[in-house]
Amino acid sequence: MEKYLAIDVGGSSLKYAVIDEQLTFSIHGSVPADISTREHTFAAIKQLWEEHGEGCCGIAMSIPGAIDRNRGWAYSGGAFLWVKDEPYAQEISDLIGGVPVTIVNDAKSAAMAEIGYGNLKGIDSGVVIVLGTGIGGAVVLNGQVLQGSHFTAGEFSFLRGDVQEREGSGDVFANYNGIAGIKSAIKKASGLDDIDGLKAFKMIKEDHNEQVLQGMKDYCYYLAFHIYNIQAALDVQRVLIGGGISNEPMFLDLVQEAVTRKFNSSFIHLIQEPELMTCKYHNDANLIGAVHNFRDVTGRNR
Repeated sequence: MEKYLAIDVGGSSLKYAVIDEQLTFSIHGSVPADISTREHTFAAIKQLWEEHGEGCCGIAMSIPGAIDRNRGWAYSGGAFLWVKDEPYAQEISDLIGGVPVTIVNDAKSAAMAEIGYGNLKGIDSGVVIVLGTGIGGAVVLNGQVLQGSHFTAGEFSFLRGDVQEREGSGDVFANYNGIAGIKSAIKKASGLDDIDGLKAFKMIKEDHNEQVLQGMKDYCYYLAFHIYNIQAALDVQRVLIGGGISNEPMFLDLVQEAVTRKFNSSFIHLIQEPELMTCKYHNDANLIGAVHNFRDVTGRNR
């Protein structure tokens, strides 16, 4: 049975796992890494291969940026500015002795995990929205992740929400529904500072704090606003919500309430409300999706 070394490149660390084709994890961990430069990043990846690559048929990577997964080409690296117009996968393959290496955008990797093994398996069209510091996203059409002409389809962070704001970026999706957006909505409703999602749900459930609950409902309605816009453009069957906050069961109920309210308030009931679910895979989604991408690009899924 084939095994793969999966690596997810994050802001300050590398998550990794040795995963077989049945999604069994034999090794699983995370190492802090200075990935501000090419030299440090590639050295950390090489070390992981030397420590855990024995018996693996290659490296399956999830990375930020505009990525052509089929060519293994990185047009950009998101926040990693040293990545620009380069054969990223081939460079790493050359570094570790020529074994196969594949790369895929991190949000699209999460979607590929759901297509291959999770809540988009067998679904023709869908959207994945990953709530974090920004808004990760992916669009699935005809059972495949839409890459886009410039490999940036699904970059939901940059959706605009207020046509009256002519300059700046204060109205972008990332500001309203990223981590800072939760804190802002709760502060506006309750006056409390620095309340993240984890603290908010604890206060709602244990302290029955109605003001914090209202702040979370406002946050969910901002999210519903963008889900409505996305659905108007794409008309998909299912929308999946991911990110750490989606682990809280109450959160999906609040989002569902907000989405139904938003769709029912439309002046013309033409846009159909999509089915709403959380992602099946949470913290391991990018690793699992990277394996699905590896198998797809190298022909193993056929």
